[in-house]
Amino acid sequence: MKKTLSVIIAVLAMLISVGGIMLKGNAPKGLMVSMFLGGIMVAICAIIAYFKYRGEQRSTDTQRIISDLKFLRLFEKQPGGLLSAEMIAEKTDLTKGEASARLSGLSTGGLLSAGTNPMGTKYFYELSAPLEEIPGLKLSGESYLTIEDLQEIFTAYDYKVSPHDLIIATGLPWNIISREMKHFRKEGVIELAYILRPGDSSAQYILLEAYHRSEELDLMSRTRINEEVKQVLYDEQYLV
Repeated sequence: MKKTLSVIIAVLAMLISVGGIMLKGNAPKGLMVSMFLGGIMVAICAIIAYFKYRGEQRSTDTQRIISDLKFLRLFEKQPGGLLSAEMIAEKTDLTKGEASARLSGLSTGGLLSAGTNPMGTKYFYELSAPLEEIPGLKLSGESYLTIEDLQEIFTAYDYKVSPHDLIIATGLPWNIISREMKHFRKEGVIELAYILRPGDSSAQYILLEAYHRSEELDLMSRTRINEEVKQVLYDEQYLV
């Protein structure tokens, strides 16, 4: 993330320089305007990336206070199933800001649905799908999803799982699960479909047939897949 901050600083410095040149009239106006607008766009993208990272980091930092799984369980226990950041702060050791960051991340991931009061000044959230646990899963216990875990979970859930299913099955933070599923999708292990399903999540991950059975992958292939996804998580500081 230091790189993102450096980009922001460099772009802002460039914009200041370009602005100075424009004022002096030392370069073609069209070129300077294009550079100026391009710099603004890069700066905006870098700033958005920075604040997205900060939100994810805040979510990761507060997992030790309350895990995503326990966080979602709060909605199950709440009469009516609706909670706000203020209400969650009262029920946990999270601050209102920390609760808002967690709610925003889980809502973006499709695990929560959001609505506002008539004035639009206060947000309320509820589970977008029920939390259904399947007992007897035998997972690795690692701090990330291994390919063996993935196959075990998909087999138990009839080869399609929702974000809720993955959190219930593993207890892992959503940002780690989400990043892993993005990697597995890129590698052709899973696919993601959006289907309107009453009473269930619209997001459904599908395990591709080539990976339905663990015996179809030799030890070397399983080890390679696990090492690759673990390295991605370490490189992007999801794991430390």
